[in-house]
Amino acid sequence: MTVLYRCAWLVALWVHGSAAWATIELHMPTPKGYVAYAVEGEWPVLSMQMQLPVAAAAFRIPNAADAGTSDSTNLAIVLYDLQSAEGRTAFKTPVKQYAPQVPQAQVKGPWTVYRQEASQEGTFYTILDAKRKGVGDVSVSVRMAWPHRASNPSDYDVDMEARFWGFLQSIRGARGAYVSPAAVSANKVEP
Repeated sequence: MTVLYRCAWLVALWVHGSAAWATIELHMPTPKGYVAYAVEGEWPVLSMQMQLPVAAAAFRIPNAADAGTSDSTNLAIVLYDLQSAEGRTAFKTPVKQYAPQVPQAQVKGPWTVYRQEASQEGTFYTILDAKRKGVGDVSVSVRMAWPHRASNPSDYDVDMEARFWGFLQSIRGARGAYVSPAAVSANKVEP
C-alpha cells in the first residue's frame, strides 16, 4: 500500500470565538486513525515532514520584536508511531537540555511538560516541551520556544504560555475515520 494517505492534510477554517484571527485545523492521517490540531492562520509553516514513524510540522509565531534579528518564536509538533522501533526510540529520547539546569517537569492532565530557559546567541529563550502518549494511535510531543527581547510586548510571556496550553488542548486524535469539529458540535456524529 502506498503512503499517499499520509500526505492528505485536511484543513478546515473557522473563526475562533470572537477573536479576529482565524484558526486552521490541520488533520494528519495515522496508520489507524488521525491526529488533528489547531494553529493560527498567521503562523508560517517552517517545515512539514509527514512520513511516519516520526512526522513533524514546525511553525513560526510572528512577533514584531523579532524583525531584523535571528530570534524567532517557534512551535513544533511531532507524531510518533510507537509500532515501529524508530518511533519508540525517538519518543523515549529525553528532552534535550539546553542550559546547565535540568528542565523542570510538570504533569498536567495527560501531558508531561518540561520547562527551561537557555541562551542562544546571547538571547534568553523560554523552551517548553510536552509529551503525551495515546493520541489516537500515536504519541505526540510539542516544543514551543520564544525569545526574551526587551522590545517584546509587556504581556508576551503570558501570551506565549496561553498559546502553548491552548495548542496542547487543541490536539485530538482517534482511531477510525476523521470527524470534523463542526460535525461533533452539531451532534451529527460522535467523536
